[in-house]
Amino acid sequence: MSGYDSLNLGEEHGNRIDALKRSQDTFERNTDYALSNLTSKLSDIEETVERLEDRGRSTTRRFDTLETDLHEAKESAEARSDELEESISATETGLERLTTRVSALERHLRQAEGAVVVDLDVDRGGKLRGLGLAVEEGLAAEEALLSAHQRNVLQIRITHYQQARQALAGHRSTVRDAAAVLASTAAGDRRRKKAEQEFTKAAAEAHKSQERIGRLAESAQGAQAEQAADHARRAKSAATIEAGQRARTQLRVRLRSRLSDALTGTDLLPVWFTTALGPMAPPRRAEEWLETALDVLAYRVTHQVTDPVLALGSAPNASQAPRRAARFNELKRVLRDWG
Repeated sequence: MSGYDSLNLGEEHGNRIDALKRSQDTFERNTDYALSNLTSKLSDIEETVERLEDRGRSTTRRFDTLETDLHEAKESAEARSDELEESISATETGLERLTTRVSALERHLRQAEGAVVVDLDVDRGGKLRGLGLAVEEGLAAEEALLSAHQRNVLQIRITHYQQARQALAGHRSTVRDAAAVLASTAAGDRRRKKAEQEFTKAAAEAHKSQERIGRLAESAQGAQAEQAADHARRAKSAATIEAGQRARTQLRVRLRSRLSDALTGTDLLPVWFTTALGPMAPPRRAEEWLETALDVLAYRVTHQVTDPVLALGSAPNASQAPRRAARFNELKRVLRDWG
């Protein structure tokens, strides 16, 4: 007799109640397991939060330390900057005093009995000036020629015209071939439809090409005329340009030798030279300094500048001598780095 007989329950109902009880027990066990698992995870989360809080406090301390270090570094840099500015100021003051003393010493030497000043402008027989004028003549002839960019532009105009003519010839050839097919085939021939399409398309393209050639022809003719004129000028001035290039090499070789002797000698350099370029070449830019000095010497000897103080003399009239004025302004800008 089952435990449910006293309750007047049948066997079927008793089995259902047992099943429900088992389900309830299983649910309770699963719930207890889930709660236990959740409690464990909650404990892990709390530990993680505590670690993060510890890290946050540690990071805050690190930031505070870093901020302190940066503040100290800034104060140190500012102090060093002040010291450096004071050092630069003292150096500049010392350099000014030294420059003044050197200038005074140089004036004293120039006034001393037997003092000799190198004459960098001397040109016996005018040979150096002749070389300088040959250089200028060669440069002027070269400037009258078209540049590489200008020649390329002219060639592009001519090429566009030639390409348009080639395209027209191709379209006309297609028209002729298509017309031959149309003339030799019957209405139902499969080749005829294709020929009709090619004829129509090629005829339209030929018309466009013809119009384009009309626009390009005048431009191409003008370009060809300019090319021919430039070729003639090049042939005519080739000897002058070549002579100018040789003269430039000879002039700079002679001036370099003269300047080297002056720099290694015991005689004083001219006032105009030391004012514009200083008494000697700087160690790190010696070659650049020397080339500038040669440019100035070449300018003086070519244009017969004899001013004892101004390296380039007076500014030339730009309207009367545009090339010389341009060179004057160019050298004036370069000398700002050395004076």
